[in-house]
Amino acid sequence: MDEIPPVLLRILRFLLERRMLFQLLEPYEWWLRRKYPNPPLPQFSYQVTIHTIRNLYGRRGKIAWASLFFPSEFFHAARLIPFYPEIAIGLVAALRFVQTPLAAAEKAWFSQDLCSYHRGGIGMSLLRLFPRPDFLFATSSICHGTVGFFEVLREIWNVPLFLVDVPKQWTRDAEGYVAEQLTAIARHLEREWRVHFVWDKPFFFSNRTREILLEVEALRQRKDRMLLPPTKNLDYLPYYYEFLGEETSLRFAERLKEELSKPSKTLPHRLIWLHLKPFYSGELPALLEKLGLGVVYEEFTTPFPEELSPSSPLKSLARKILWASEILATSRGRIPGILEALKRYDAEGVIQFTQWGCRQSQGMVMLLREKLLEAGYPVLFLDGDHLDRRHSAPEQLRTRLEAFLEMLEGRGSS
Repeated sequence: MDEIPPVLLRILRFLLERRMLFQLLEPYEWWLRRKYPNPPLPQFSYQVTIHTIRNLYGRRGKIAWASLFFPSEFFHAARLIPFYPEIAIGLVAALRFVQTPLAAAEKAWFSQDLCSYHRGGIGMSLLRLFPRPDFLFATSSICHGTVGFFEVLREIWNVPLFLVDVPKQWTRDAEGYVAEQLTAIARHLEREWRVHFVWDKPFFFSNRTREILLEVEALRQRKDRMLLPPTKNLDYLPYYYEFLGEETSLRFAERLKEELSKPSKTLPHRLIWLHLKPFYSGELPALLEKLGLGVVYEEFTTPFPEELSPSSPLKSLARKILWASEILATSRGRIPGILEALKRYDAEGVIQFTQWGCRQSQGMVMLLREKLLEAGYPVLFLDGDHLDRRHSAPEQLRTRLEAFLEMLEGRGSS
C-alpha cells in the first residue's frame, strides 16, 4: 500500500478516536471464543490481536508505552495496558501501511538515517494513529536511539516519561542502581497516580511461560523439529515482550510447544538468526525455505535465564534489564552467547539482517564476523531495512543467500 490521501487519514483518525466502535468488538470476541474453544496458534493470535485492539483503542485502562526491553511484568503488576511501539510498527509494516507514517516523520525533518522503527513510531504519533499513551517508559539499554525516540514521543503526546539508565555490565552495583530507579518510578506512580502493584500473578505467568519456552527451545534442538517458514518465530515477538506476565503469553507458549511436540517438515540447513527481519514482505522467509535454509534459534526470543522473585520484584526486573543489555549490546556478552547457541542447536552458521540506521546491529559486525569465522562458522550479514521497503533489493538478497548456501554445502562436502 502506498501513502494514503489526507482525507482518508482524517477518516481513519476519526474512527480510531471513537471508543464505542472498539467496545463493540466484545460480541465478536465472544463469538470467536465459542467457535474456536481450543484455537490453533494462528487463530489464537488473531483472537489476541482483536482483544488487544479493543483494549487499546477502547481505552479499557491506562496505557503505558514502553521501549522493547522495559519488562512488561512491571505494567501487568500495575494493571496498566502495555503498548510497545517498536513492535506495533512491525505490524503496521506487515499491513503494508508503514510508508505513510515514515513519510510523515520525514516531512517533520526526521532523517532517513534514523532507525525506521523510531521514524515509524514518530510518524504514527504525529498522525495520531497509535493509541494515546498515559505514560511513557524507556530504558537506555541495547539501542542508543531509544532515549531520544521517547523524548520526542513525550513532546508529541505531552505525557510523563520515565527513563531508566542502564549500565552495560551486569554487576552488583549496577543491579542496585537499576533497582533504585525502578523503585523510584513505582513509588511515584503509587503516590501521584494511585497505581497499585501486585506482583504474584504476573510473576507466576512470566515464570511459567519461561519454563515452557525452555521446553520449546529443547524441542527446537531436535533434528526432526523446525518452525516453518524460517524466521516465523519473530512474528510472535509480542508474546515474548508485551504479553509476558499475563495468561496470554502462557497460552501462546503452550500452543507453540504443542506445535513442536510432533516430528515436522525440516530443512537441510540449521542456522541461527541475529537481530530482527523485514516485516513488510514474506519474500525472505519464502526464499529461505526454497533454498533449504532453516532457522532454529533467534537471539531476540531468548528467555530470561532466571525465575522472577515476587519477594524482591524490582531487583528481579533490574536483573532482567541488565541481562538483556549485556547479552545483546556488548561483545563480551553477545558473542559467547551466539557461539554457545550454535553448539546447543547444532547449527551450521549465522545470518544477521543488519538494519539500516541501527548502530547496535552495525557496530559489532566486523568483530562478530572475525570471532565466528575463527570458530569455524560461516556468517552472512544482509543489509537492508526491517520496515522501509525503499531500502530493499530482492535480487541482491537472493544472490547473497544463494552464495551463502553454496558456502554451507561446500563445507559439508569437504
